[in-house]
Amino acid sequence: MASALSCFSGPEVLEDVNHARGLMNELKLLYDCRLLGDVTIGVECEEESLEHSGESTRGDIDQLFLCSRNVLAAASPYFKSMFTGGLNESMQERVVIRGVDAESMSVIIDYCYTGRVTITEGNVQRLYAAANMLQLEYIRKACSSFMTRRLDLSNCVGILKFADTYDNPELKENAQAFIARNFSQVCNGGELCELDLMQLKELLSLDTLDVDCERKVCSAALQWIEANAPQKREDALQALKCVRWNLFTEKDKCYLESLMARPLIEKYLSTFFNRSTEDSCGMPATPDVPKHRIGVSAKEMILFFGLPNDNIMCCDPYSEDLYFMAPPLEDLSSQDYKRSTMESLIACATPENNLYLASHLSKHFWLYNPVLNSWQELAERPLGRIHSGMGYLNGHVYLLGGRNPVTDTRLKEVECYSVQRNQWTFVAPLPHSLGKMQVVALNDHLYVVNKRRMLCYDPKRNRWRHCGSLRRDKLHKACVFQDQIICVCDIPVVKAYSPTRGEWKRLGDIPIDSRALNYQVIQHNNKLLLLTQTLLQHNKNRVLIHEYDPARDTWKNVMAVYVSTLGPVCVSTRVYPACLGSAHSFSTEEDDDSGSSADWDFDGLTDADSDSGSSSSFSDENW
Repeated sequence: MASALSCFSGPEVLEDVNHARGLMNELKLLYDCRLLGDVTIGVECEEESLEHSGESTRGDIDQLFLCSRNVLAAASPYFKSMFTGGLNESMQERVVIRGVDAESMSVIIDYCYTGRVTITEGNVQRLYAAANMLQLEYIRKACSSFMTRRLDLSNCVGILKFADTYDNPELKENAQAFIARNFSQVCNGGELCELDLMQLKELLSLDTLDVDCERKVCSAALQWIEANAPQKREDALQALKCVRWNLFTEKDKCYLESLMARPLIEKYLSTFFNRSTEDSCGMPATPDVPKHRIGVSAKEMILFFGLPNDNIMCCDPYSEDLYFMAPPLEDLSSQDYKRSTMESLIACATPENNLYLASHLSKHFWLYNPVLNSWQELAERPLGRIHSGMGYLNGHVYLLGGRNPVTDTRLKEVECYSVQRNQWTFVAPLPHSLGKMQVVALNDHLYVVNKRRMLCYDPKRNRWRHCGSLRRDKLHKACVFQDQIICVCDIPVVKAYSPTRGEWKRLGDIPIDSRALNYQVIQHNNKLLLLTQTLLQHNKNRVLIHEYDPARDTWKNVMAVYVSTLGPVCVSTRVYPACLGSAHSFSTEEDDDSGSSADWDFDGLTDADSDSGSSSSFSDENW
């Protein structure tokens, strides 16, 4: 039998885990000190600089960089081919790179030595172009992601043109999606006129334009024609053919007649419109009836979040329609959520109608795509927490409060997510470890309210301060309405806090339902709504919806709906019902057992699970 020590014989192979990082640090130090470089990279003066200097001629060197061929070739396929492919540059001590500005080259060389890249709004497009030429895929993708996260009304058209120029389909699609969702605002700014004809046609042909009528698409096409004055009549016709004329109805007759009187129409549309007597609206003949744009169906709806992995219920309290939103694909069913309340998901909506979702069962964090009816996973959260609050303020999502899921200790840490950076950081912690609480945003400040106190966070100063304490026995729910913080307190008391006046006032009492499991207030379509849920029988719940009348300081019933189990977390946001899963109408009669109740069963739950989960989730302990 071999000796037990034989396994220790022979050479030892050890690895210094810090060697690679230390080596790169030393190479960067040598570069900074201009030592041991074997090639000088030069960049030419930019053409704009040459035009403003009478003495400069093409070929002048703007800046020189003394580098190591090994480092550049290892980091960039472009430089590897240059220095190892037998080209003249492989033997030259100085190599001039054309088409790259000095700042971008400096950033790129720093990346080759460190793996880090600094991107700003001022350098991102030039840096992308340079990385594209030098075949640095990481920088190219980083710049593309940077531009996607910073899409706004002022730059979306420019980024679309840029993506088209450099043939970046992903960035182009993201820019088109942003413009489509904010189509009316972009049109008002006039930036669409900067597009070329092909870019305009691709945009106006999208089904995903968020417009409530085809008039806005027509106006955009005419605006482009007027601004660009195309020399070819066919170019104008191509733009106008993107308008779905068959979607115009008799109600649009006056609008179409006013178009016919415009000189522009007489110039470009004399043969485009079919003026036959058969078409009283004067609409052009089109063989196929096109689909409506997605914006025609858009509406603000209330979303209810319940158990993980189950469809999210969406409803319009002023109609009898019910829709289902797809849950995140991440499977959380392995988590032991049956021991916890149904408040395992937490959501918030932004003024721009972006919907964010976090889980109390993991560190996952998602953004909803309303067109695809799917969730995009964002950067993972730093902490796990249960029973926490979430709020949005000026481009940042805040997660705070709650308890550590392992130790059950209360958390003071406040996590802050930057929408632009897709990164989490910690901001000033809470001065107190609060229990059950509500988070709202108002007047550029974040407010945290519980039954005893209220704290206000100022992001500019990164500081918390105390403000008017609620001092009630209970706090069920809070929201913002008409520049006030509305709190449902000891039933039937509702109180409103005005930050400008620094005082509370009592609103009209809400109607009392002795069987109600929870009371929620929410701002929906600029109205203040009260939602109460009552468990009538197994797997059947009644949701009463009341609307607040500020003039009379009273609550009036809007409707009652009868559905199966709902979650206690609800938000109001603008969605596209055309993209949601369809369902039967609400059951609006208490003795109707065949309606949507049967359509809203939680998959994988036994009768006991569903029943007990519903009743425990809405107890006073959890609210």
